[in-house]
Amino acid sequence: MSLNAIRVGNLKPKNADYRVADGGGLYLLVRPTGSKLFRYDYRLNGTRRTLSIGEYAAEGDGVRCFTLKQARDEHEAARAAIARGEHPVSPAQRAVKAEAAAEVAEQARLEAADRTFGALADEWLAARRVGNSPKTVARDVRSVAYLKGGYRGAKGFGDLDVAAVETAHLSALAEKFNKPTRIRVISAARKIMAVAKRRGWIKHSPFSDVNFNEGLPKHREKKRPAITEEKRFGALLREIDGYEGRGNNLTWYGLKLLALTFVRPDTMAKAEWKHFDLSKARWVIPFEALKMEWLRTETGEALEDFTVPLSRQAVALLRELHKITGKGRYLFPACGVGPNPGEVMSENTLNYALHSLGYKGIHCAHGFRSSASTILNRQRTPEGRRVFERSLVELQLDHQDSSTRAKYDRDDCMPEREELMQYWADLIDTLRDGGRSKARHLKAVA
Repeated sequence: MSLNAIRVGNLKPKNADYRVADGGGLYLLVRPTGSKLFRYDYRLNGTRRTLSIGEYAAEGDGVRCFTLKQARDEHEAARAAIARGEHPVSPAQRAVKAEAAAEVAEQARLEAADRTFGALADEWLAARRVGNSPKTVARDVRSVAYLKGGYRGAKGFGDLDVAAVETAHLSALAEKFNKPTRIRVISAARKIMAVAKRRGWIKHSPFSDVNFNEGLPKHREKKRPAITEEKRFGALLREIDGYEGRGNNLTWYGLKLLALTFVRPDTMAKAEWKHFDLSKARWVIPFEALKMEWLRTETGEALEDFTVPLSRQAVALLRELHKITGKGRYLFPACGVGPNPGEVMSENTLNYALHSLGYKGIHCAHGFRSSASTILNRQRTPEGRRVFERSLVELQLDHQDSSTRAKYDRDDCMPEREELMQYWADLIDTLRDGGRSKARHLKAVA
């Protein structure tokens, strides 16, 4: 007589094991402890074996504990295996094998994930955070983001196994950048693949022997609007004189200082009072605050601060400004307007002021550099010679090209640059007053 749930429930333990058959070789083994175990005795290839299915339970889990129906299903599966000439596997054994297989698969997945370019890039980036400046790390973060996620339609390759990364992947991405960013991104990619090579994941880096800059523009510099004609520049200076901004009118001071010093707007906005010596008329810009500091380092340029000689007019302006912001860190602290105000005034604040004066698309904050460069380079003596050599103007603009470095190697030409900056400030006064600089043929007098 086959088993049923009521009969199984009524089975009581005895002093010794006993069996209750269900049919087809399946039976229930009742132990003195009260446990009830499903067993199946079978014969295959002349050998008698016993398959341990599991323990009876009113609500089985199909792995260790089984209802009567679940046990019968396992019994049928075992008979089918025997019919195929295979020894049946117990549910517990199957679970162990499945768990082991899952662990192997997971390990393989993790190993594969660890070998993606993106995972290796993150690991490289974590190492770079130790011992490098926040500015350097920030550049590395951006480079890795481009390499993993792409840029302007060019796909990144962060999800690729490092062994599957090819030259074309980086080449397509490199074409989207201006040269400074391109150099930085390529450098990061090469260093990351060098780690993969060191670990034996690849035999040869696809990036090591390729000149990714060949055939690409040296630098696609965005041309910024600037006034370079003296009369119009004088009109701009008069407009700035009448500008009234919010609060302490810091924007007015910023525009005036830009005109006098023609430094980069970002450099001026982040200027700190500790870098100024008004008694010596000097502004020393730290090396790490200079444009493309990373490129200067990689190309072996001297890691030097940059000094801006201050004219009498600039010193007077700064003394006024010091009464307003001199107790703080920055010359131009942010006014706190907007959803995410920064620590200092932004370049956009200066540009918006120029827009409000009617110079949108005509002159921008960065344009003061072009104005100074063009107007100063046009200055001539009565004999027709340049008042200032072009390379001296370039040096004061902090244009660090090879010709400037060669001419001014070991010499910062400070006396000549002091003369140039005072000449420029005096010329600004003349142009603002509506003149065309009758004294422009004469060098400034201290």
